[in-house]
Amino acid sequence: MYTLSNSQLTLHILDPVDDESRLGTRYVSGCYVYQVTDAVHGDLLAGPVFPQEHPPVYHGQGMPEAFRNALGEEEGVRLILGNSLVSADPDPEQMNTSRVHERCEWSVAQTPSQLQMVTQQSLGDWSATVERRVVLNERGILSETRVTNQGTVPLPLVWYAHPFFPWPQDDICCSFSFDSSIVSNPGFGVSPSGQILRKPAHDWEKGQFVQVEGCEERELRAQYFHPVTGQVVVQSDFQLSQMPIWGNACTVSFEPYMERELATGVTFSWSLVYTF
Repeated sequence: MYTLSNSQLTLHILDPVDDESRLGTRYVSGCYVYQVTDAVHGDLLAGPVFPQEHPPVYHGQGMPEAFRNALGEEEGVRLILGNSLVSADPDPEQMNTSRVHERCEWSVAQTPSQLQMVTQQSLGDWSATVERRVVLNERGILSETRVTNQGTVPLPLVWYAHPFFPWPQDDICCSFSFDSSIVSNPGFGVSPSGQILRKPAHDWEKGQFVQVEGCEERELRAQYFHPVTGQVVVQSDFQLSQMPIWGNACTVSFEPYMERELATGVTFSWSLVYTF
């Protein structure tokens, strides 16, 4: 793994080559933050089967990001931005993943405070350069993505982040800077002041997924009530298209989505900042 460290935090970031066994076909393999470790308090992130040492690659852990849809199909092969060319057939040995035909290759540049990875991918009319950058500044982490459409057709982007947090101690999960609501469901509720709550009586081994209503076309500013650091603040510089919240017995995660279509020759970048 690559690491970025200062006196307060250490970021453990997957090496797309050496850590291939931890990669499936779901998450972007460049600058995949697998864990954030506090110098005093230890690990700050979780995952769907955390603390299992080698989680199933579909589940992963940490702060993964993903492009939801595979692009096109040429002779039984599809393109997953930031990950690989994959077979259209599922991989029977890995849950909800496809067979890897060819992983993307990343060029890597690292300084003491940041890691940058760049890859170029093509399939038929599709062609794109994907750039990833992670910057560590005191207790802040910038995760930035930049995509350039070099193909001959418009490039649809449906991207989301999936940070996995440990459950809070008092069942108060998070709050958002905009008015939000969720439909009635067995797992999550909303307090009178608008905070998202965990219902402890729910069978969390079964998990719970629900959409956060009211987030569309809003920039994200979220406060997560972390059991160790007290809070994590998450901010976006893009407008949300949707934002589910999901949890199981091990972890909880709100998932900010960004959707956009890029014309040929257009570059677009977006980012999230996490402050621990």
